Amino acid sequence: MAEKHLIHVDEWPFEVEFERLGNGEGATRLRLDPEGAWRTVELHRVRAGLHVLMIDNRPLELYLERRRGGVDVTIGRRTYHVQIGRGRRATRARSHAAADRDGLVRIAAPMTGSVLEVRTEHGAEVAQGDVLVVLESMKMNNELRSPVAGTVERLQLTVDAEVEEGAELVAIRPAERQTEA
Repeated sequence: MAEKHLIHVDEWPFEVEFERLGNGEGATRLRLDPEGAWRTVELHRVRAGLHVLMIDNRPLELYLERRRGGVDVTIGRRTYHVQIGRGRRATRARSHAAADRDGLVRIAAPMTGSVLEVRTEHGAEVAQGDVLVVLESMKMNNELRSPVAGTVERLQLTVDAEVEEGAELVAIRPAERQTEA
């Protein structure tokens, strides 16, 4: 079964699908585009830091160095900083939701994109994990889920709206704070 992950390469987000192959050799299939072709990839360690990445049986030499928050990948003379988010939807919701002094949890756009769907409305009760908004960015659909159970206090978007990274999309009053307000 394929797993979806959000990968940032030098701050550019990509949604990647991985699927481990049952051949016992550590091969994996991946694709960068939901409509794209699957590629077979294997990573072989040559020595500390130096690896060979086989992509459809074509070798690519790269140097990997763990850094705080990710990995630096050097290919030729170019180095890329790569961050991989496991459990893409949960990680994205947590990383782009913040509680402010007023107790509201704000969900911000994790990237610039277009609003494809708005699945909630002002005053709606939402459960943790509910899909609130679907954004399209770089030909990929990204579901933004509620990180908390509560009531939608603000909804600042409409279908087909263009949003910038970091723009507030939804503000939720968490259920445990509703009695305090």
